[in-house]
Amino acid sequence: MPPGQMMKAVSSDLGPDWRSRLEFFEEKPFAAASIGQVHAARMKDGRDVAMKIQYPGVAQSIDSDVNNIMTVLKLSNMLPEGLFPEHMIEVMSRELALECDYIREAECARKF
Repeated sequence: MPPGQMMKAVSSDLGPDWRSRLEFFEEKPFAAASIGQVHAARMKDGRDVAMKIQYPGVAQSIDSDVNNIMTVLKLSNMLPEGLFPEHMIEVMSRELALECDYIREAECARKF
């Protein structure tokens, strides 16, 4: 993600003063996440943290992508007769939506 787009995404999620809460933020990502990128940062209290920044629009595109897959499968006659993929698509959509929920992910990491 270009730096300008990344800064806009973070400002949109955390507010324009997000850097004031950090001692340090590395603009170059050190890792890729499945739907974003990961940046090193340090909180004001000295804790080193990883900031996962989601690619803009990825969460909104998931339902469209899943629906497109379903359409292709139906039109291609690739599905075995008697298979009802609606449940599978529903589960896939739900799991992909959870993948986009970074707040939930942080809560799960805290619990762990």
